Amino acid sequence: MNLRQLEVFQAVMQTGNMSAAGRLIRITPSAVSKTIAHAELQLGYLLFSRVRGTLVPTPEAQALFAASSQIHRQLDELRHTALNLRQPEGGLVRIAAIPSVTHAFLPAVLEQHALRAPRVQIEVRTLHQDQIAQALLTRAVDVGLGFYPHPHPQVHSEILVSGPLFIAITREIWQRAVRVNRSDPLSFLANTPMIPLLGDDPMRPHMAELARQLGVHQELGIQVQTSQLALELVKRGMGWTMVEFLTASNLDAATMAAVPVRDLPPIPFYAYHATRWPPDRQAARLLASLPGLLDRALARPHAQPAQPAE
Repeated sequence: MNLRQLEVFQAVMQTGNMSAAGRLIRITPSAVSKTIAHAELQLGYLLFSRVRGTLVPTPEAQALFAASSQIHRQLDELRHTALNLRQPEGGLVRIAAIPSVTHAFLPAVLEQHALRAPRVQIEVRTLHQDQIAQALLTRAVDVGLGFYPHPHPQVHSEILVSGPLFIAITREIWQRAVRVNRSDPLSFLANTPMIPLLGDDPMRPHMAELARQLGVHQELGIQVQTSQLALELVKRGMGWTMVEFLTASNLDAATMAAVPVRDLPPIPFYAYHATRWPPDRQAARLLASLPGLLDRALARPHAQPAQPAE
């Protein structure tokens, strides 16, 4: 099986039909069909059969797919490297970021990048913290972005900036808290449900410590995986949650309050890469631009806690 046949075979296995495979690798469905037929002739066995109009991989195809997937990934990486070496101002940078970073910070990064290096392509994947290591180690992405140092021994973590944690709550509830106890409005949250993140989220220990300090008596009976979903519940007046400085800087000041948590240490924001594969020239240039953008994000006014009218 030659490399072209391998590429076509992988495309058919990934998409499930000849037409979709052709669109994926930009050739006609008839060219896909002919390439698969030639591969089957050379191999001496069928790779696919049709069952009621559906393309079904044979057991041989399943075994071949598993054995050739790593080779296919390496070919993709070779193309990526070749593209970045072809012209000094062009190339491709692939980023993985956790959801809160994707929504709160990356739009500004992509806007600046489009102005500074329009010939460098960017691919962005939204992944959870525990998925970033696999993406880096399989070379599906070049760099990752997230909070906290990554625990994987083969992932290098480099701190970019640190910023405060915030309580996110509706302005209405916060105004009520200030009216009840102007000198210590946070004490009001002891009787306001906390919307927790799932137990393996790195933010969870900070939330638990804050809840302990405030003497929180109840958690909402719902645990969620992302800060975005927690914020949607907060907006509905169901309680409060904790967010980092990037998310806090993007809250709607008309409806939300971001209350800084002064008794907890600041949260670090990191860039990650596989230890064996440091960022190439284009990825390094992009990373070098992040601290300045992060400093601007920290300097932006947050949804300030509201004071009630006298």
